Amino acid sequence: MKALTFQGIGDVKVTDVPKPAITGSGEALIKVTLGAVCGSDMHILHGHTPMNQGAVLGHEFVGVVEEVGSEVKRFKAGDRVVSSFFTSCGVCAFCRKGWFNQCVDKGTFGHGEYFGNLGGGQSEFVVVPLADHSMEPIPQGMTDEQAIFVGDILATGFFGAERAEIKPGDVVAVVGAGPVGLMATMCAQLFGPARVLVVDMVDSRLETAMDLGGIPINAKLVNPVEAIRASTGGFGADASIECVGLLTAVDTAVQAVRGGGTISMVGVPSTTIGDFPYMRMWLKSLTFRAGWCNVQAHMRPLLDLITAGRLTPDRIISHRMKLDQAEEAYRMFDAREATKIVLTP
Repeated sequence: MKALTFQGIGDVKVTDVPKPAITGSGEALIKVTLGAVCGSDMHILHGHTPMNQGAVLGHEFVGVVEEVGSEVKRFKAGDRVVSSFFTSCGVCAFCRKGWFNQCVDKGTFGHGEYFGNLGGGQSEFVVVPLADHSMEPIPQGMTDEQAIFVGDILATGFFGAERAEIKPGDVVAVVGAGPVGLMATMCAQLFGPARVLVVDMVDSRLETAMDLGGIPINAKLVNPVEAIRASTGGFGADASIECVGLLTAVDTAVQAVRGGGTISMVGVPSTTIGDFPYMRMWLKSLTFRAGWCNVQAHMRPLLDLITAGRLTPDRIISHRMKLDQAEEAYRMFDAREATKIVLTP
């Protein structure tokens, strides 16, 4: 089958690889009908995330079930499904508490042998282990483009907004208008804020944020913290959602909130250790929350919200390309020439 594979830092290639097969009773073989390029793929491309040569990439995908193992109960051949970007067992102590992102058997798609040795979704086929707890059926009438982001960036945006503790009438600052930031902009409005301010430096992303109901703040033109304070009578936002992971973006998210405010960080950290403003956090009684999205907890509600027309995640798709064009798609996404790219096998 065709698949996009990692060849080395800065080097990905569409190659022919063996078609995967079910080896466990809880697995499902999925024929991929749509994949996507994600910011996390860029971490692999740049060498920030370890990856073995030849591994298949991609962790955002939807498809049709081709075959299931004997213990899979929720799915059968022919079902259309969306997968979380990581697997969870549903029965360990963490899963029973609802913290699927801490599952003891968690594996991440498209991240090679260091993260569970699962296949990737930028391919024609992928095997999903722990299928009953890692996938959701796509509702009848919903398109692949509407469903695909439920398994990663839409769930992450919702997770960030939920943990920001947004209350009706609040002012929210979203730091970063990449795909996750755009989803956070959309999801934050489910909680009833008065305004959602969106900080970025890329004009096209800020335009999309505005189309989604956000108020753009261009960090190339103004100091974003000063702009947020000026628009809130000098107090700052009630909550911020950090969607980049760079330490400068985290600092902006911390500086932007008022005393007693909440910072919700969902951006993948750019470093393992960095300075933290302990005294500011203490003096201003701030709440700081961070973490890897708890996807499985949100997939079903998000699919229902899309069905109801409350969320339109497919609006951020800027380019539709073929899997054969995946190398160019990576170049475009890395150069910020695209907001979100989806790939059809």
